[in-house]
Amino acid sequence: MLEQKEELLDAADTPARTGTEAANRSAWRWLVTAVGCAALATLSINLSCREVGLATLWYANAFGACALLQAGKARGPSTLSALLVALLAANGLAGADLRTAVLYALPNLGEMVVGGWLLSRTADWRQIHRSPLAAWHTWLRAALLPAVLGACLAVLSLGLGAATQPPLLGLWLNWLEGSLIGTSAVLPLCLVLLARSGPLQETLRGLLETESLVLLALSVGVAVLALRYLPFPFVYLGLPVLLVAVRQSYAHVALQVWGISLAAGATISRGGLALPRILDDWHALLLHLPLLAAMLPPLLLSSAMESSRSRQRALERERERLRHLYEHTPAMLHSIDTQGRILAVSQRWLERLGYAAEEVVGRPATAFLDTDSRERMLRQAWPVLMRTGEIRDIELRMVCRDGQLVDVLLSSTCERDAQGRAGRSLAIVEDVTRKRLAEQLAMQFQRMSVMLASIGDAVVGTDERGHIVSFNPAAESMTGWSAAQATGLRYGQVVRRVGLDDGEPLPDPVLACLGAGECAQAQSSRLLHRDGSRRVVRETITPMHDPASGALIGAVATFQDTTTAHELARTLVRQAQHDALTGLPNRLLLQDRLHQALQLARRTGGSLAVMFLDLDHFKQVNDRQGHDVGDELLRRVAQSVLGAVRASDTVCRLGGDEFVVLLPQIHAAEDAAEVARHILAAVSTPYQIEAACLQVTFSIGIAVFPDDGDDEAALMRRADTAMYAAKREGRNGLRFHRVHDTDLGSP
Repeated sequence: MLEQKEELLDAADTPARTGTEAANRSAWRWLVTAVGCAALATLSINLSCREVGLATLWYANAFGACALLQAGKARGPSTLSALLVALLAANGLAGADLRTAVLYALPNLGEMVVGGWLLSRTADWRQIHRSPLAAWHTWLRAALLPAVLGACLAVLSLGLGAATQPPLLGLWLNWLEGSLIGTSAVLPLCLVLLARSGPLQETLRGLLETESLVLLALSVGVAVLALRYLPFPFVYLGLPVLLVAVRQSYAHVALQVWGISLAAGATISRGGLALPRILDDWHALLLHLPLLAAMLPPLLLSSAMESSRSRQRALERERERLRHLYEHTPAMLHSIDTQGRILAVSQRWLERLGYAAEEVVGRPATAFLDTDSRERMLRQAWPVLMRTGEIRDIELRMVCRDGQLVDVLLSSTCERDAQGRAGRSLAIVEDVTRKRLAEQLAMQFQRMSVMLASIGDAVVGTDERGHIVSFNPAAESMTGWSAAQATGLRYGQVVRRVGLDDGEPLPDPVLACLGAGECAQAQSSRLLHRDGSRRVVRETITPMHDPASGALIGAVATFQDTTTAHELARTLVRQAQHDALTGLPNRLLLQDRLHQALQLARRTGGSLAVMFLDLDHFKQVNDRQGHDVGDELLRRVAQSVLGAVRASDTVCRLGGDEFVVLLPQIHAAEDAAEVARHILAAVSTPYQIEAACLQVTFSIGIAVFPDDGDDEAALMRRADTAMYAAKREGRNGLRFHRVHDTDLGSP
């Protein structure tokens, strides 16, 4: 709480402290203004020479006008009061009573107010140090016009208000002369101090430098000596100041002008100048007018010199800016003379070709071209440039310091003098090496695009995240997605695949390839089209790496439509493993399945059975009904046998009228006997084929694993032996290789 109260008290005291500081600053300004004005007024009074009727060189009015200009409207009344007090005090110190002091003060205040107001109406006073015209306009507004007005006010105030009236013309002329010369001496210095760009201390320090003080002493000394000892002394007063105008700034000249005015005033007031006879009031004007003529030309000359120096500095800055811009512009530039020698080059030119400036300047520009380009430049381009003054887009090849060749386009323009003769030329060199490379790459890309669009394989490009970036027409056709639709999607979203056999969705191979960073093994799968159709494809995924950094930047997937080849392969496999007449597995497929069934039975300890089936009297059917009927009978018998066994069982036609049935995973021999009876019953139904009604039977032999054999050959041999035993025993029956309890003859 205590801290909060202290913060509140500090916040309440802040406006009070701010107000106190502002009041102190205002009082300080008032005091400085009053003291400055009083000091200048006192100085002017002390330099006056009233016993001979000469004008008083009055310096205070210029100071007062500048003080009012700086004060502005807000502080104008306060500043005006300080000036009034200063004038009254100076006249009082000179012995004037209050009434006389007021009469003298009023015209002076009028001059100050008019001068300050006229200065505030224009910004010319800020340019007096670098514009002779602005200096002249400022002198007219702030020196001549206020002096004329002050002289008129003095006539009204002193001529009509004084107890003894002086000659009005003499009063008017003396006031005008003294005020005009005094203001002309002090006003430039005051205004240049007001228009300064830096701190006042720095400006004053510059004015009081050793060289400035030496030249000031020289000017004052010349003024005193000329006024005392030389004829036509005013001719010599301005000579040292002219030297200062050439060597130093306007502020120094303004200080010199005030110095010679003080020297002249002091010399005249102390009787150092032999005065001519003054027979009339206007004769006194002729004494001080030469002083004014000696003061104004150096000021105008200094302003002109400062203007020239300012323009020269601006020109140098602009030249430096243009040079810097030329050298650092992001383009290859070089300038050459009429002999083709290089005068200047840009930094970009040097960096691109690998040279330093001292290695290039002065050498022929053609020295940096290859042989063919040099010949073409000298024989073709250079004559055109000299004749027309311009060449454009000349194809050249420049040679770097390390021998590398750079393809460029050179355009140049040539300066011409008043007689039309060619001068220096500026060339702009455009490095088109990368552009040419880009054109070649674009051409290769176009060629590759046409090739990708023409091939029948689908090609899909992805970025490093597996998003599609390219999609050729073959890919569009196979997937049903357009390139616009597929671009930006993940590969697995567009290219949907399932297993060949199980139909289960497969993972995205591109992500797997990008994760592993190596080629994915080619594999076949079924590709799902957007319309629901499927086709078999063989797919290959290859990662892409940045040749420079080796970083993975994407992958390329290619897949071929292998539907026809796959179906053909399946057909060939089926034809190789199945009977052409009945479509049943043949001996080759039977052996494979028997081998697998035996391996399973050995692992599980189970049993299996092999049955040999032979149609009884089938030869008679062929002989009597013909082979076509016999073939049809075999097909129907095959279907009957298939209908009598389990889906896991295999029915095989070995050839002719012989069949084999493989019964995997049976529990006992009775299971095989039961299946055999079903087969015998199934084929016992008469078959109507064309006009014939045929009835057939089977002789069946059975061998059981492991009782009748433990390999394929033994089981097949013993089942065949059992089949022949069934035939010998009357056909239309089943027999095991060994006699079992269930070994019944016929169903």
